[in-house]
Amino acid sequence: MSLSNAQRNRILARSLFVDANKNIKQIAQTLGVIEKTISNYMSIDKKEGYDWLTLRASKHIESSQEAKQNMFGEFVGYMYTILREIQEDEKLSASQKADKIVSVSDGFSKMRKVAAHEDPEAYKLGIVKHTIKTLLEIIKDNIDKECLEIIVDSINEKQDELADVSI
Repeated sequence: MSLSNAQRNRILARSLFVDANKNIKQIAQTLGVIEKTISNYMSIDKKEGYDWLTLRASKHIESSQEAKQNMFGEFVGYMYTILREIQEDEKLSASQKADKIVSVSDGFSKMRKVAAHEDPEAYKLGIVKHTIKTLLEIIKDNIDKECLEIIVDSINEKQDELADVSI
């Protein structure tokens, strides 16, 4: 079954609205139609269960959650890197290292509280992702490829259970 021009334009218009965050006027200009046509596409899609606004909001929420999880994971990784650099810096005395570690720990504690309060689920998932990634990096050179693949597959299968943590 081939699609008509109008059906293809409607699918493209939906994609431009949802995925590219274009407004009705921009979509109409892109497709070379009037704005009323785009509004009609929206109405037809809504009747068929494709509410453009809901789809756009869902996509935005999903990408926001992913970005927050990555941000929290990157923050944890950044903090560990700083701590490792302090520990390995031979130019610093033990007292200077202690002062720097206390300063970094204070910043980490503040960020942790803000992150956990702002979006506890994203914060927890960010830490879980970072921890798993770090552990896999540590063991990857010491185990065979098949074993590593089993671990990764198991993590993928159990990701919902792994995400159910309390910090």
